[in-house]
Amino acid sequence: MPPTQTSQTRFIAFRSARTFRFDIPNASRRAQQSGKAGEIYLTNVNQFARQALTGNRNFELAQQPVALPCLPLDAWRTADFRGKRLLVLLPTQALGDCTQALMALHALKESRQPQSITVACAGAAYDIFASNPVLDVRPLWFSRAEAAKFDITIDLAHMLAGSQIDLWPVDFESTLLQALDIPPSPLYSPQPKALPSGTRLRIGFFPLASSPLRTLPAPAVAQIAQVLAGHGDLTVHLNTWQAQGKILQQALHLPPDCSITESFSSIADLLQAISQCDYAVFADSGPAHMAKLFSTPGLAVYTSAPAAVLQGRFRNLAAYEVPYRGLYCAAPCGLAKVRQAADGRVGCMGSLGLPLRGLPKTPTASDAAAVQRLIDNPVPCVQALADQADDLANFVEHDIQRRIANAP
Repeated sequence: MPPTQTSQTRFIAFRSARTFRFDIPNASRRAQQSGKAGEIYLTNVNQFARQALTGNRNFELAQQPVALPCLPLDAWRTADFRGKRLLVLLPTQALGDCTQALMALHALKESRQPQSITVACAGAAYDIFASNPVLDVRPLWFSRAEAAKFDITIDLAHMLAGSQIDLWPVDFESTLLQALDIPPSPLYSPQPKALPSGTRLRIGFFPLASSPLRTLPAPAVAQIAQVLAGHGDLTVHLNTWQAQGKILQQALHLPPDCSITESFSSIADLLQAISQCDYAVFADSGPAHMAKLFSTPGLAVYTSAPAAVLQGRFRNLAAYEVPYRGLYCAAPCGLAKVRQAADGRVGCMGSLGLPLRGLPKTPTASDAAAVQRLIDNPVPCVQALADQADDLANFVEHDIQRRIANAP
């Protein structure tokens, strides 16, 4: 028997007195999961637990978080995975992290040849993992009885132990490959596809990030859009289900011939849109990571985060890092999300005039008024993008021209 340690990822145990079924949020229509009456299930998808389980009289919840026995991190390199049934526990459902985990798990299947790899619980990232046929996916839960049937369980949270992702990002794919001591899969090339020659380019623009801290400012979006519209058929992709998406759309002045996608019905549709782009521009966001899956050529704009860490081995996207330095911070500072001061104000070191130790936590509740303020008055490094929109637009123009010159 392989050695074990307790999983760092904790689960909520639940069961129902009757058969039940749930659709998967943000997933393709075919994605559903069903459960049997009386069986014990485990989930760590907090949104599902809050919205579907808590307060629902049809479900009985365990009082204590549940941990599972896992293979220790220091045994991953030498463990015999060949022919084994492997369960992978996800500590996050963030789209960018899950995209990178997908690529590393595909490499694990190629290099160490387990019989099967099952990912639990993918949540909103279900369509990302489901896009790869070598992986099985449990979107919202898995049964305790099923967990006992796997030969090996690994918890990706152990790989991140000691890192502080909210203060400095992690190259998730590279870190997982190193932990497993395997090479990257050749399926996911680090080099960009060539631009097609002799046709109008299909151009996508993805200016939103999951946090208003990294969402591109309206003046910069407008100037980039003008550049992009001169090179092909431009679609600006927004998500008006997010507060910052709706606010940004209202503030934008876009070229009259560009299209706008207000939202995607599923992550599968978002993946398809990225795969169909001949060229794309991204904020520092999950979609920028998804572009790695398709070798989509383009450019990513970085404010608080370092491009080298987030892009890892991939060279499909050129990187524009905002040159900002202030009294309290300099870009890249490493923050992934805005933080909250003791007096309740939301922002970052530069916008609130405080050192990092004065911003002890990230906000836990949605605050539409705070999002509005951050879009109207961005944090300093994002404001620098607005102030230097000409420089950024010129950078985009030069990148497209360079790629056109190298087109076959």
